[in-house]
Amino acid sequence: SKYFAEAVYEMGAKPILLDINENKLKQNIKYLKNRNIYAHYETIDLTDQNSVINVIKKINGKFGPINTLINAAAFAMSNFKKNKSFFNNFENYKLLDWQKSIDVNLTGTYLITQAVGKLMKKNKKGNIINIASDVGIISPDHRIYKADKSINYKGVNFNTPLSYSVSKSGILAFTRFLATYWADYGIRVNSISPSGIYNKQDPQFVKVLSSRIPLNRMAKPEELKGPLVFLCSEASSYITGANLIVDGGKTIW
Repeated sequence: SKYFAEAVYEMGAKPILLDINENKLKQNIKYLKNRNIYAHYETIDLTDQNSVINVIKKINGKFGPINTLINAAAFAMSNFKKNKSFFNNFENYKLLDWQKSIDVNLTGTYLITQAVGKLMKKNKKGNIINIASDVGIISPDHRIYKADKSINYKGVNFNTPLSYSVSKSGILAFTRFLATYWADYGIRVNSISPSGIYNKQDPQFVKVLSSRIPLNRMAKPEELKGPLVFLCSEASSYITGANLIVDGGKTIW
């Protein structure tokens, strides 16, 4: 995320963006440069172990030790729009669609964390932050996607697939496991679980979702910067295996 890069740069770190989509990377680099933030980028296929190993080796050789890894990659809404079958009901869900989400969201996180974690273990220092989701803790509210005549709501043509919820729930277990596994090596592993982030969604959808959040609105993308900085910094030096929920109170209802 460009906002994550912005946050770590403001802390004095050198952001390195990784993505399979080079055009997206270039757009983010341009966004950052316009704000006098200079970042490096590398294209990577998180589902390809050789690609992951080679890119991490290249980064380590060029920039030295990797202090922090932020796992923010996810096969989510923007990807689903290109393939409507991702919104099929569970009874008719395709195995290929299920597998794609698991491969990127869960397996991709496993592969890059393994590659970076080996280096952190040698250095006996490191910080790993995994981006999970509120729907990894609770079920998606299926009602927010369906039409509701009582409030003149037409519904939307998307939803939160089971594969997304399951993969994000897996990220939470992944975080807890590695937090204990690498504790002796000075490596902290935590997660952030955001709720819905505003991205110019259908106004009716935004209104319906917001009504189910105590703070009565969706999150602004930049509101994840603070939690990220906290977990990246020494302010959280005694925190590992934690899941920081950033949801406007949604999961407490």
